[in-house]
Amino acid sequence: MGPADQEDPDLAQRSSDPLGVIAIVLGCIGLVVAGFVLCIVTAIVASEAGKRARRDGRSMENAYLAFGLAGLDGVVFIVLHYLFKLPALAG
Repeated sequence: MGPADQEDPDLAQRSSDPLGVIAIVLGCIGLVVAGFVLCIVTAIVASEAGKRARRDGRSMENAYLAFGLAGLDGVVFIVLHYLFKLPALAG
């Protein structure tokens, strides 16, 4: 048995990031459906995912990606609403 055969039992738990994945999914849905509402929700979930990733010593990539999607949701929402002159609260 070499070092590659010995697996860390906590590796799966340390490397999993369900909150980060949820934030990314919310960001992707927000691009298509309800931009501004999901922009705020995605930013909140992404910041919490970042806090947990930093606390657990995991990669912050999912949190960064989700936060970028939250910003993109907001930009797309604003651009589309000004471009098509929709009311500000329209979804």
